[in-house]
Amino acid sequence: MTLAGLIFEGMVAALLLVAVVMCWRVDRRLNALKSGQDGVRESVIALNDATDRARAALAALERATTESGDVLERRVAEARKLTDELQFVAGKADRTVETATRRAPRRRAAEIFPEGAGSSVLNELKDVR
Repeated sequence: MTLAGLIFEGMVAALLLVAVVMCWRVDRRLNALKSGQDGVRESVIALNDATDRARAALAALERATTESGDVLERRVAEARKLTDELQFVAGKADRTVETATRRAPRRRAAEIFPEGAGSSVLNELKDVR
């Protein structure tokens, strides 16, 4: 065997040693992946939990929205009812004011009776009393 053959055989042995180390590392990684030690399994579980929490939060939000919508509807209906009542009362007040302003002003006794007659009628009424 020559020196070149020996060097060549040494390089092949070194390359085989590197290949064995690489195969051993790949085997370890495959076993870790298979057993879930690489964190993927925990990540999937955490993602599943987060999804469940999000669904629960959305359901709670939908319930809250529905409840607040119902409350708002009741309040709007009550406000409309009060508005109708106020319009009725305001209309009645306007009609009362119009009626009051259309009435003839009250006349005094002196205007109804001729001059001086008003005081004699008043005196007679006092005497009857």
